[in-house]
Amino acid sequence: MESNLTAPAIVICTVGDCTSRWNDVLLGIEEEGIPFVIRETHSTDIIHNAWLAACQSPLLVGIGCDQEKLVVHYKNLPTSAPLFTLMYQQNSHDRRSIGNNAARLVKGIPFRECHS
Repeated sequence: MESNLTAPAIVICTVGDCTSRWNDVLLGIEEEGIPFVIRETHSTDIIHNAWLAACQSPLLVGIGCDQEKLVVHYKNLPTSAPLFTLMYQQNSHDRRSIGNNAARLVKGIPFRECHS
């Protein structure tokens, strides 16, 4: 459900071409019916990228990721305190749950539990 920012969307800042690696997260966001937009960045600071993405999102939720790490951030949190951090080696259920939870943050409903 990748879209552009003409509609409110979660912004995802990627370092390099890592989108397919995090497909379970994207599917989790889609399951909750929240749109997202992907932007590539050259900065390798994943936490800062996630916070900047949250600042760019009208929904106040942003994601930063590279090949090994994914971070979900909320604009109203301190830059250094992301909401969720996930390493790729965690299982696909956890990756999907993180996507669900990013979208649930937008909706204001309780998070799903991760089982790592």
